[in-house]
Amino acid sequence: MNGYILLSHGSKLKASNDASREVLEKLRQNIENIELAFLELAEPDFQEAVEKLKASGASTITVLPLFLAPGKHVREDVPQLASLYSKKHEIKIEVLDHIGANSAYVKMIENILLNR
Repeated sequence: MNGYILLSHGSKLKASNDASREVLEKLRQNIENIELAFLELAEPDFQEAVEKLKASGASTITVLPLFLAPGKHVREDVPQLASLYSKKHEIKIEVLDHIGANSAYVKMIENILLNR
């Protein structure tokens, strides 16, 4: 069974983190075994999400970094976390390209701007 992690940066502002949690709840209507993790400043963290998915029976985990640009977190931190917890928990973890690299993201912006 595959599990999924939405990986957000995290914020000191509760409202910001709650917005990510709202996205998670909407996605849970159609996607099973999906968790949210924060890179910093909020919980749950990446390890907690991996542990929860593994405990639920996931044999692989797909991570979607919710970042717009390929900064240090995307290029270095996320791959390092995936490698560390893949080994530690003996589970395959695949990291997708950050959301800003997806062509659907550009189309979404276009739709917002032209159809408001």
